[in-house]
Amino acid sequence: MLELLNGFDHDTVAIRATGVVTGKDYDQHLMPVIEDKLKDHASIKLWYEFDDKFEGVTVGTLWDDAKIGLFHLNDFYRVAIITDSQLVAGMANTLAYMIPCPVKVFARSEASEATHWMKES
Repeated sequence: MLELLNGFDHDTVAIRATGVVTGKDYDQHLMPVIEDKLKDHASIKLWYEFDDKFEGVTVGTLWDDAKIGLFHLNDFYRVAIITDSQLVAGMANTLAYMIPCPVKVFARSEASEATHWMKES
């Protein structure tokens, strides 16, 4: 499941992943807010937080993730991944080499540092 988070800058899409994330979550929650933000901004920031109840993603979600990369690859100018999972952190660090913007992984205890990093230009 994806939950939209409030309290972030107007150019930031902030989400929290919990349980199992499905393609429906992407279609109903993530994609509409990305598209909406891009109406007002040439590029946006992404805060992607994984809570301790995150279990994984469906196979269809992996395809949706790839579509975001294909269609919005240059639409992000900073991505913060917040997780305590070494598996998620490892995958995020590997994928960061394929994304043309700064991507940084933070532990959940480092959320305030992540917030400051997101505000840097």
